[in-house]
Amino acid sequence: MTTTKRTEPFRYTLQPPIEASLEILSINGQALSCKPAQIDLIDINKSGCQIRTELDLHAASHAIRILLHVRLTEELHTYPGEIRWQGEPDPPYHHYGLHLELNDEKKENLNIELRGMAAARKIIVK
Repeated sequence: MTTTKRTEPFRYTLQPPIEASLEILSINGQALSCKPAQIDLIDINKSGCQIRTELDLHAASHAIRILLHVRLTEELHTYPGEIRWQGEPDPPYHHYGLHLELNDEKKENLNIELRGMAAARKIIVK
C-alpha cells in the first residue's frame, strides 16, 4: 500500500477553459460597484481556482475581494473569495489565483459536481 503526502485537494483542469465572470467587490477595503468582467476559468478545486483575463488588476499591490460567477454544469454558482496572486503576463492575458471562501456544504457540492465532470471526461484531474 502506498501512502500519499498530498495536502492540497485535487485540482481539476478545464479543457478548454470555461467562460465565467468575475465581480470585484472591494479593493483595499474600499467597496466598489462594477459590472462583472468576462474571464476564463482554467482550473478549480474546493479551495481555489486559476483564471485568466485581459484585465491587469495589479493584484500584487492590492487586496481584492471578488465574486466568481460560473456555470460548471447546469446551475449558475456564485463563489466569494479574494485574489491571492497574479502571474506573469501571457499577452493578451493576465493569470490570477483565487482563494474561494466556501462553507463545508458548498465545498461538498462543488466536489460532487467536479467528480461528475471528471467521470464524464469534461475535466482533467491533476
